[in-house]
Amino acid sequence: MNTRNESRSSNVRENNMREDQWTFEEPDALALPDSVKAMFDAEGMAYRWIRLSVRGVDDVLNIGKRLQEGWILVQSDEVPELAISSSVRDEGRYQGAVCRGDLALAKMPAGKVKAKRKFYEDKANDMMDAVNSQLMKSSDSRMPITNSSRSVTTRGRQPSFQD
Repeated sequence: MNTRNESRSSNVRENNMREDQWTFEEPDALALPDSVKAMFDAEGMAYRWIRLSVRGVDDVLNIGKRLQEGWILVQSDEVPELAISSSVRDEGRYQGAVCRGDLALAKMPAGKVKAKRKFYEDKANDMMDAVNSQLMKSSDSRMPITNSSRSVTTRGRQPSFQD
């Protein structure tokens, strides 16, 4: 009987040690499996989630703009790995699209995405140059203007959670 107590207490101790090593992270509803990411990379495609509707009403302006930019909705037969964790539109204009909630998975050639990003970065830089040149135009030798500003660009915002 004594050996039984010892083995039970050692099991409890092992279970307590395992619990200390566990961690929890909130699941990302929009995360894709590594196999799907690798498939898109191999095809030279970039992916993103595009909003299809707001409060149950199709967001025609948003999806129309994204389709004009060159985004293509990913069909369910392209990514069978997502069948378990995603829904597929059965009817309507987005039939067959892989969706999570009111978002649909879309793809575009990665080169086109880079070109689009560069276009908008160049456009923003041109605007900043125009503002700076307009500022320097009004500079006077009696009261010179110096521009010591710096521009910092960030993408998105970092989520903050309460503990």
